[in-house]
Amino acid sequence: MAVMMTCKRVLGSLVAAAVVTATVTVAAQAAGPKPASDYAGQASKAVDYVNAHRAEVATGGLGPQLDGVLALVASGRKDNATMTTLGTLKANIKTQGPAYCTPHTVGGCAKVTITLLAAGESPTYGGVDYAAPVTSLSAAAVHEHPYNLALDMIALERLGKPIPNALFTAVTTSDWEDPDTAGLMLVALSHVVATTAQQKTITTVVTKLQGFLDTARRGQGWSDWPHDQANVSTTSLVAAGLHRLGDPSHLKQATLAQNWLASLQRSDGAFPWWDPTWATLKVIPVLRGVQSLDTIGAHRARTVPVEGWVPPRRLVKMTVLGDSYSAGNGTLRDYEYPTDHSYRSPKNYGSVLTRRLNREFGVDTTFQTDVRAWSGAQITTGDHSIVSQADGMDPHTHVVLMTAGGNDLDFIGVVEKCFLVKIWAMASCGDAVDASPQED
Repeated sequence: MAVMMTCKRVLGSLVAAAVVTATVTVAAQAAGPKPASDYAGQASKAVDYVNAHRAEVATGGLGPQLDGVLALVASGRKDNATMTTLGTLKANIKTQGPAYCTPHTVGGCAKVTITLLAAGESPTYGGVDYAAPVTSLSAAAVHEHPYNLALDMIALERLGKPIPNALFTAVTTSDWEDPDTAGLMLVALSHVVATTAQQKTITTVVTKLQGFLDTARRGQGWSDWPHDQANVSTTSLVAAGLHRLGDPSHLKQATLAQNWLASLQRSDGAFPWWDPTWATLKVIPVLRGVQSLDTIGAHRARTVPVEGWVPPRRLVKMTVLGDSYSAGNGTLRDYEYPTDHSYRSPKNYGSVLTRRLNREFGVDTTFQTDVRAWSGAQITTGDHSIVSQADGMDPHTHVVLMTAGGNDLDFIGVVEKCFLVKIWAMASCGDAVDASPQED
């Protein structure tokens, strides 16, 4: 009994000292632009105005009503008045949607799809599948206005569908007649990944869009006509597009535009434009952190590829350090080991793990293992110490697997005296335990 307790004490120390697993931390990539300011109070006041003008919103065209749904969802309000307005507008989608979404206005189908997804609804609504014309774009659809093409892209991004090559070509070769379209194009292009050549095309287009928007800037806002003053509708679209670029300069422009919009709110909660109600619907998402058609509500836009793009394979490098446990000693016959006396085996746990990872995750990732473990290695002493193994490790290793400490504590001697003799010699086992180095 005394021997078992003593051996458990040693084995506990061995486990603590000998089995160490380490992973090299990989710096996380930035998750996109930082959030903008949140004018929640002013947005709520604007929603009060919209609720008070519910009848006016609900009797307008379906386009402004879709903006109304998006604005109310972006506001985050769930009070009775807001939910009543939202319910009224969603009911109108069922009655007016089929006329708004036609083979000649696929952009309209895209906007309905975006709105329904943002509201947490299925794109099949009232018996009509509004996503179908977008996911199976006709040859005629890619010749619609560039604004509609941007809507098509955002709808596909919310659906998690790839961008057809014909749509990508149409978007990147379009002429942008107005800043509204340019702003929405920046939003749409911010969620696309493509081949190196296509990515260069996107960069070129984005640079042109930026230059175009620079010429249309009026103070802190933007105008949709060359000689007009800045207006809230255009500024709302452009601010979101600049915000998606994510660099400090354009984030600052987006924030200044957001601040400018907030400063224009009237005492009744509305915003000035030729149609104050519609203007208010346009501004609400921007007040709530520069949201737009890609980020409002549920089913937000995801990064999607251009059709046919294959992502580059990811390489994960793993290094196995340690002693016989890591080398795989005991898994082969004596004559099958390398002649360098390392006793490394292809059946060591690091290599077995690597083969399994490649089977399970090998679609887009390759796991590669460098086994440096050496049977008999101690932590700091000897020609093949674990420290020297680590010194020769690939600096680009992502994952390190390691066992260490058994040889430093003479684990073999303890096992031989306590477990391998036919008849336990209590004294010899105790002597072996006492002789092994002890941790403080």
